[in-house]
Amino acid sequence: MKKNSGQIVLIILLIMAVGLTIGLAVVSRSVTDIRISRQEEESARVFSVAEAGIEEALKTGAAVVLPEGVIAEGITATVEKKTLGGGKEFVFPNAIQVGDAQTVWLVEHDAGGNLIETPYYTASSLDVCWEDTDPETAVEVTIFYKDGGVYKIARGAYDAETISRGNSFDLPDGGSCAGLGRKKTINWADFDINLDSNTFLLFLRLRPLYNQAKIGVVSSVNLPSQGTCYESTATAPESGITRKVQQCQFYKTPPAIFDYVLYSEGDLIK
Repeated sequence: MKKNSGQIVLIILLIMAVGLTIGLAVVSRSVTDIRISRQEEESARVFSVAEAGIEEALKTGAAVVLPEGVIAEGITATVEKKTLGGGKEFVFPNAIQVGDAQTVWLVEHDAGGNLIETPYYTASSLDVCWEDTDPETAVEVTIFYKDGGVYKIARGAYDAETISRGNSFDLPDGGSCAGLGRKKTINWADFDINLDSNTFLLFLRLRPLYNQAKIGVVSSVNLPSQGTCYESTATAPESGITRKVQQCQFYKTPPAIFDYVLYSEGDLIK
């Protein structure tokens, strides 16, 4: 009987240990789930405040501070306004899709987003850069400029596979720039554009063909601003959770269809 009672006590202790272990595991899992749920909820609240800060900055066009309590109690958002571009090198943040066109401005804009038509780009050339892709990307460059008060355009196209494609495009130059694999130096004289007080550049349109690609430009002088970026930062003081939201806006450009059609404000003369 004594031996049996000892075995029973041992079995009971083992059952209690297993039960206690399972109970602690369940409690720990429940506490973890609750903590994760609270963090997710807090993260969503902080993100909402950061987005609200961006919306306020876009509405006012300036850096703003969104006070706590406007969207969520205890959470504020600080929005910084930054210039997009402005240096000697500019790379578009995302790959440009086939057929789409992006604009590189060579003149400044005023506070209302209107062009300031004064000579800005004074160098004789500009390097256009694009990444290596498979299949190889070709790039079409359209130059918009003003010559003696008349708006004009010039166009060139560059492809590393001109023979196999039979498109008669010009070849890119050797080397690379802006961290991208392909480079072509655009000399304005090759397009019969001679920069002077009566002739100056307005902007370039860069369009990838055959494949999407990241595209950028490198200049020997500083490029003007290409737009504005707003970065909103919101933090929950108790949990320390921080979320950032960035929204960049390029200056408005003409629709891409205008690159290939004839249009005039007045009567057309044949």
